[in-house]
Amino acid sequence: MLDMGFEPQIRKIVEQADLPKEGRQTLLFSATFPNEIQKLAGDFLNDYIFLSIGRVGSTSTNIKQNIEYVEEDDKHQKLLELCTLNKGLTLIFVQTKVEANSLEVYLTQQGFQAVAIHGDREQWQREEVSEI
Repeated sequence: MLDMGFEPQIRKIVEQADLPKEGRQTLLFSATFPNEIQKLAGDFLNDYIFLSIGRVGSTSTNIKQNIEYVEEDDKHQKLLELCTLNKGLTLIFVQTKVEANSLEVYLTQQGFQAVAIHGDREQWQREEVSEI
């Protein structure tokens, strides 16, 4: 959210008098954590520690990445093909909450267990995902 222009809102929340840096615990998670965002995050954190899994800027050997160009009209069919081939858990990233919800409905209708996780979901709904 910091890199999407929400810095003023985040700063307003964490700099409230009843949320002093020294009296709270703040954790930030990111799949990508560019240097400029790390520096910005340091403004919000006390005793800032950066922990990375694998080498920053590269993927972990535990993660398999494939890139395929797929025409817009063929994306659902390709996704079904990939989900059928993969017997493990799969994370699918989309750009919007609406897309996440739509994809959840579509995959569920196709017989897959699917749950959209985003900021409009309650914490208990997010935690429920681990039971799938």
